Amino acid sequence: MVQKNYNVVAGFNLIAPAYDLANDAMTLGLHRLWRAKLCKTAADLAPQKGRILDVATGTGDVLLGILRLRGDLSLTGVDPSEGMLNVAREKLEKKARLFSDSLHIRTGDARRLPFADDSFDVVTISWGIRNVNPFQEGLREILRVLKKGGSIVILESGKPEFKPIGAAYKYYSKLLPFIGGKISGFMPAYRYYTETVDAFPSGAQFVGELFDCGFVKANYKTLGGSIVYLYTAQKPRD
Repeated sequence: MVQKNYNVVAGFNLIAPAYDLANDAMTLGLHRLWRAKLCKTAADLAPQKGRILDVATGTGDVLLGILRLRGDLSLTGVDPSEGMLNVAREKLEKKARLFSDSLHIRTGDARRLPFADDSFDVVTISWGIRNVNPFQEGLREILRVLKKGGSIVILESGKPEFKPIGAAYKYYSKLLPFIGGKISGFMPAYRYYTETVDAFPSGAQFVGELFDCGFVKANYKTLGGSIVYLYTAQKPRD
């Protein structure tokens, strides 16, 4: 059962300074490879000099990953956690100062994005849609700000589709709150993570949610032995 009255934004504010380190420890660095898949997919889908929005941008790794592939793009990151955004701003200042004119960071809620209709060619969200409650509001809001024919790319944890992996992951997932809590000093954030993964729809079920929210051409593939899912879908052209 997911923790009641848990404040997701406050939790991220607390763990922000140690967020990247904790992710490295919990995934043995594999989260970087999985995120790179999202970045490559988004970069391939974006038109020349297109606009990409990264929702729940966190510490900015998706922005940097796409920038390394496509320096022509305008990239915007939005997140409700100022603690995470402060880390992102410092990171972008160190690693992407030359691209400051095409990189933008804003505070915002996925359910009420501060952008006009039909603003972006691609919207990405990695390990974030699960924290939007209800997530359907976030999906419909992303649909609104996408241009017609634009694409959404989502990276999210999920329940493994293969039983042998599922049994191993169930054991490993019990260790994650202790690893994350030890590094960050705030275990509830990582306990919340494992609880929401168990409760969140994944695979074909989440593809159905994308269709229900108005997207077309929704599909997915699994990564990391099916413990991570990469979803893509489009906004209808008419």
